[in-house]
Amino acid sequence: MNKKSNINQEEFYTIIQKEFWLKWFSKLMFTLISVKLWGLIAGTWVSTYLLICHKMVEVGGQTYELGINGAQWVTFNTTIWGLIFGMKEIFRVMDQKDRNDEKIIKEDNKTREELAKITASTMQTVSSQSSYTADGKEVVGDEPN
Repeated sequence: MNKKSNINQEEFYTIIQKEFWLKWFSKLMFTLISVKLWGLIAGTWVSTYLLICHKMVEVGGQTYELGINGAQWVTFNTTIWGLIFGMKEIFRVMDQKDRNDEKIIKEDNKTREELAKITASTMQTVSSQSSYTADGKEVVGDEPN
């Protein structure tokens, strides 16, 4: 579950359930306000306009091309759409990887805590009382007097 949102990514609903349509409508609204969507619409519209209005103009004995041809239209649109949807998939995969790494780290921390408890329970407790010699020096460990 993503901690940044309240949406559980593992919830699945059938088409006859109310929750399915609420999620579908929500996804549609988020998509409609998405910058990616408007970028794709604008890029496709402009390139299509330039394709439709393509013509050759002669100015001062030189020929200039206004607009784009079919090959340029296909190259531009497949590149832009491929980049946007490719990056979306890369981010989706990285998000899943981050979630898996987070689970692994939590499990590793649990294991470390359990090992620390086991180790602490097997250690002998050392007396906190200090002993001193006749001349006032502290006796450390098994040091003879």
